[in-house]
Amino acid sequence: MTISHVAVIGAGLAGLTCARELAAAGVQVRLYDKSRGPGGRLSTRHSPAGPFDHGGADFAASGSDFAQQVSQWTEAGWLAGVDDARHTGVGGMNALPRALAQGLAVQLDTEIAAIEPAGEGRWQLRAHQPVPGLAEQVFDAVVVAVPAEQAVPLLGVAPALAEGVRPVRSEPTWTVMAAWPLALPARSERLQPASGPLREARRDDTRPGRERVAGVGCRWVLHATPDWSANNLDAPPDQVLRRLLDAFGEALGVRLARPAHAVAHRWRYAQVPQPLSEPCSWEATLRIGACGDTWHATGKAEGIERAWLSGRALARAMQAT
Repeated sequence: MTISHVAVIGAGLAGLTCARELAAAGVQVRLYDKSRGPGGRLSTRHSPAGPFDHGGADFAASGSDFAQQVSQWTEAGWLAGVDDARHTGVGGMNALPRALAQGLAVQLDTEIAAIEPAGEGRWQLRAHQPVPGLAEQVFDAVVVAVPAEQAVPLLGVAPALAEGVRPVRSEPTWTVMAAWPLALPARSERLQPASGPLREARRDDTRPGRERVAGVGCRWVLHATPDWSANNLDAPPDQVLRRLLDAFGEALGVRLARPAHAVAHRWRYAQVPQPLSEPCSWEATLRIGACGDTWHATGKAEGIERAWLSGRALARAMQAT
């Protein structure tokens, strides 16, 4: 059967990459994502104090293929250099996924609960909440582009794929977004304490194209370590705020003034410390596949690069079927 109509569950970088490759080959593609915008962990949180890149805020390219793609995105005006090696979205990290989503059919605020047979080897999707028109959509193939823990139940109709993904574990990250009316006395715009609950503190408002807000002197994003995040996974957000702000003050060597804005966000599936070596998973008989930073462990590729490589690999595997 020719693959002409594909559903992609997840509109992060892997899902968008796979969808764009398929669409360029003439395949009709529809993406579904539970969030309010595309991008997954490449997201930007808007607030009265201005935008915060509270997920993956910048990245490097280790391989030549991804480096070439990054150069094209930069020439298009979607990315800018943070330094000689790392890149970020212009105006916000979500500039990249928003640009990649242009021209694609993306249905947001839609959490898919299951992939179900539709007869004659085709598939339908079922959402947790009623979605107008979803029951009438029938697909030749389905791509699952979500974190491993979320992919396993969706891949129940493809047991071999589900079992291949099941051993993968993601690490969580508690993140704090905070703003102060005046700039803080930081020796650097990126701090990485050697100990304590804080993995990284990064100034956010001075990055390329970031919006300036009257009355806001600086915006910082604080990421906790994976271990601390796991040990405090269900802690109240207010408690997380206090602990990470205290740790940030200790890293700066000052007693912090009360921030004008502060909020905590929990990334339950922030990063994959031990990804699979395969580039993606594709069951040609069932026409169900999976991609993302769970796959493509190669060299020094970071999660963003793995997601792009994996999404591209799956699209090519599907076209070769």
